[in-house]
Amino acid sequence: MNVNANTELERVESKKDEVYTTSADAEGNGLHKLDESYIDHTTAFAGLTRLQAMRKFWRACTFCMITAFGVIMDGYQTSLPGSVLANAGFIKQFGTVVSSSTGKISVDAQYISMWSGMAYLCQFLGNWAGGFISDRFGRRYTLYALTVVFTGGIITEIVARNYKDWLAAKMLMGLGQGLIQQGVLTYISEVAPTQLRGALMSTYGWSYALGQLFVAIALNTLNMTDPDNYLKAIYSEFVFLGLWIVALPFLPETPWYYARKEDEISAKKTLSKLYKGVEGYDIDREYNAMLVQIQEEKQKSHSNSEVALKDIFMGPQLRRTFASVFALVMQNWSGSPIIFNYTTYFLQQAGLPQPFQASVIVYCILIFSLMVSFYGIERLGRRTLILSGGMACTIFNIAIASLGFASHSSPVDNASLAFICLWVFFYAFGFAGTGWTCAAEIATPRLRAKTTAFAASTNAISGAIFNSTVPLMISATSRNWGVKTLYMFAILGGLGTIVNFFLLPETKGRTFAELDEMYDLKISPRKMKGHVTTLEESGLKQHK
Repeated sequence: MNVNANTELERVESKKDEVYTTSADAEGNGLHKLDESYIDHTTAFAGLTRLQAMRKFWRACTFCMITAFGVIMDGYQTSLPGSVLANAGFIKQFGTVVSSSTGKISVDAQYISMWSGMAYLCQFLGNWAGGFISDRFGRRYTLYALTVVFTGGIITEIVARNYKDWLAAKMLMGLGQGLIQQGVLTYISEVAPTQLRGALMSTYGWSYALGQLFVAIALNTLNMTDPDNYLKAIYSEFVFLGLWIVALPFLPETPWYYARKEDEISAKKTLSKLYKGVEGYDIDREYNAMLVQIQEEKQKSHSNSEVALKDIFMGPQLRRTFASVFALVMQNWSGSPIIFNYTTYFLQQAGLPQPFQASVIVYCILIFSLMVSFYGIERLGRRTLILSGGMACTIFNIAIASLGFASHSSPVDNASLAFICLWVFFYAFGFAGTGWTCAAEIATPRLRAKTTAFAASTNAISGAIFNSTVPLMISATSRNWGVKTLYMFAILGGLGTIVNFFLLPETKGRTFAELDEMYDLKISPRKMKGHVTTLEESGLKQHK
């Protein structure tokens, strides 16, 4: 199959003089005119609108949505162990610190710090394990692996009776979260139509938030009906796991994986399953377009070998790798380790009288904002959302932290909750789905699994640091900084927004080949939105 792929590429390369008529614009960017020999090796559907793509490729979109359901499971199972910390039954089981003034028992902040830090460390390991499994065995095998890990995590939570047992459960859940972050993002990015890739990949954030909302509702219900029996919430995790196990066998492997393995039969079989019944879909043409792009990537990297980690730091890939990293790491730098990972616990420390009910409000706003971001990510673009989200979260972090100096009263509590809700809205609008979208689609296809793994694992490292220190910062039995801790995240969020202004490209509506072209031409990320690519010059795709 390698011979065929090279032959296809040589047919294009041998006619370069005929294919391209090159001139230079005022900025020195090459403008190209293509003839039919090149057009025959590009996808025939690049010019479709989003609505047309949704109607034509509904089967591929359905498989992406099934995969996103696994993220709902992830959101529920990884958020519940953090949110259950304020449950009365959990505190009775795992609490060891007794207040000298009130006599109330609480969970040791050092235990909370250790649980969170080790969970994020395992998430880091899961990111890299997912990248290895995806490249070696297939994207779908990563999804199978995370299912096994999550099953083990739930069982461990059920039998846990001390902080060491709960630590083991948190580590398994962290490992599973690392696997699902890498596996789901890579899978959707390789199955989703280009026109809908941003919206479908942003379902990661929406699905995770939906899982978090279910956690808030479950714990609020438990708090009102049977607050001492925290295991009821743990048992409910099997509902999502069971539905995921039923759906998993129906997911096909991605055609890009088979194409890179030079398995033509399997790749075309997958393409026929994804695009069954699509009028005008030429499997041979679409497969050859994939082959040409893969071989061009290999030629640029001067290697036909398996992808190595060092490849993501070579040449223009270095800029792409760090753009993926900073787009995603803003989720932690903006303050989410406080507001989301310990929602109920944080609201309790902030002095709100009904923290469980407040957490439900917070997650309802999160879901609503993510639904708005579905429209914004394809209409306004990824870059606009992330930059605006960064500025807004920085402002609200300062506002919330400043209220920490005021004495607790009804107006102060209401103002705190209002600013938290505004923070959640702009966080979800700017980062929750968009960060994951950028982390996967900025990378060139050949390096996508490794780049996504690196970005996700870097995010996990920052999460491990913050989630090990934040419980100690906000706990009344430790540093007792409370909401004033958000000053630190205001500084980090501001710095991250500045970095993203210079590093982050606009990928809205761009094919992977177009992104490769712009990075090869060394177009500034700030100017990529207005750059006219070769594909657009050919008339196959309209510049927007």
